[in-house]
Amino acid sequence: MKAVRVIVNVVTALMLAVSFVGAGFAACTAPPITHGLAWVFVDDATSPFDRNELVKVADATRDYSFGAHDLQALYRTIYEVDLEYRDGVGYSAASTTGVGFPRVDTVTDPTSLEQLRSAFEGASELFCFSNATVSHLDDCHAIAQVAFPLVIAAVILATAGLIFTGLTGGKKRLGTVLMAAGIFVIVVFVGLAAWAIVDFSGLFTVFHGVFFSQGNWTFPYDSLLICSLPQPFWAGMAAVWLVVAALLCLIAIVVGLRLRKRAHR
Repeated sequence: MKAVRVIVNVVTALMLAVSFVGAGFAACTAPPITHGLAWVFVDDATSPFDRNELVKVADATRDYSFGAHDLQALYRTIYEVDLEYRDGVGYSAASTTGVGFPRVDTVTDPTSLEQLRSAFEGASELFCFSNATVSHLDDCHAIAQVAFPLVIAAVILATAGLIFTGLTGGKKRLGTVLMAAGIFVIVVFVGLAAWAIVDFSGLFTVFHGVFFSQGNWTFPYDSLLICSLPQPFWAGMAAVWLVVAALLCLIAIVVGLRLRKRAHR
């Protein structure tokens, strides 16, 4: 029975750790957070689009990657932004200064995915997403589709484990499990934060190398994707992720300490 309790305690601590990390990920990919970070960090100095237009693309990209995954909606947003740009600078200027401008005039039905695809075909990545870009976003969506159910499962297992631990091990054991989970995540995140401060580009590269080993995650610095979601945006996302997860860990540690103190009374 003791061995079973130990195994349950270890698994519970690990599931709690996964839950804290998953909660941070859910927070940083929430629409209000990504919208706010995009508004601050979009690279309108490099892109032909202005801040408002780039934020629209960033919002649509988030929704495609971590939300509805509606390609027509994504393409239509880019199409509408292209129209705004064209109408703002004049079609001739868009044609001469923006080499490879999409053939937006060929679109008679903006709800038609095929027409939108055709308009973007062969166009510059300054103004639209390439097939490689969409493929990368598909990979992000696939990872999220796996990650979110796993986090939910971790929360359920952690909850069940905490109940079991509280009933069989008392406040002291329950407090120990909570503290272990919190300390473990904080140690890992402190290490990652230190790495990010010293070499964020290196961390960014390793992260993508692990999750996108096929290599479809590098794009031109002036592409619509990079200007909408530049590296500072991702640093902001990482900061939100870290802060939310760290707060949950601190709560777990504080609660764990109090439970252990009560157990000694």
